[in-house]
Amino acid sequence: MKILLVFLLSFLFIVNNVFSQEIPNNNFEIWNTATEGHEDPESWNTANPTTNISPINVITTEKTTDAYEGNYAAKLTSHTVLTFVAPGFVTLGDFDINIWTQETSITGGIEYNLYPDKLNLYYKFIPQDGDSFRIGMWLLRDDGTEVPDTVATALYDGFEEKSEYTYLSIPIEYRNDFVPEILNIIGVSSNPNNPVVGSVLYIDKFELEYSTGIIKQQDDNELDLTNPIKDVILINNYFSNSEYKIYTLNGQLIKSSILDHGNSIDVGNLASGIYIFSIIKDGLIHSQKLVKE
Repeated sequence: MKILLVFLLSFLFIVNNVFSQEIPNNNFEIWNTATEGHEDPESWNTANPTTNISPINVITTEKTTDAYEGNYAAKLTSHTVLTFVAPGFVTLGDFDINIWTQETSITGGIEYNLYPDKLNLYYKFIPQDGDSFRIGMWLLRDDGTEVPDTVATALYDGFEEKSEYTYLSIPIEYRNDFVPEILNIIGVSSNPNNPVVGSVLYIDKFELEYSTGIIKQQDDNELDLTNPIKDVILINNYFSNSEYKIYTLNGQLIKSSILDHGNSIDVGNLASGIYIFSIIKDGLIHSQKLVKE
């Protein structure tokens, strides 16, 4: 019998340029009511539209008030669906399953081109019979082929029961120097190769951590660099008198100062390449890729 969610080991992605640089609905505060009579977290996809139909009527992902922060979190539960066990899961990609053959696929993700160091979240886990949960993150680029290049990954399998919300920080491993274009994050309540009925995973507050700190929700005055850049970076007036820093992709700080002499920064001596530009305004860190010619 085929195991549901083998897509966690191999993915087929396509580009969906519909989201911003932030993780949408990262704390699962916003839920949409579907016609099938269940709620799904906005910007995330689940198996509910497929499993919560007659005669199956199974919900594997649901809203819970048992949250780490805010009003809600996502509760993922492994359930029996027909003749197999379906883990609860969420994904930023598009999920598709043939309920009768159990063939699954995930495509897409969100548009993304930054270089985070870690994926952070809070979770609780109540396993059954030695089960484990999985958190995964993939950065990819569309190279024009059917399967895009993998730029970076972050994977974690957890086995220990956690009855209280626990902080989890997963290092992101980069495989090459390509510029990422697609981000997908997945949470699943069971071992995808051997899911167990009754295992429950609570997840809340996903955040991506950078060398400069955690990128938080920004206001309307967002950093917007025009790439590529030759000799000068021009910054919005909004960021006047703010501290800025320029990092290599490995997190090495190579330039730091205060933007207190107009809104231009001389980078003529900077070697050609890709960097991360970061500027702090009102306690928020705004970061963006910087391409120097």
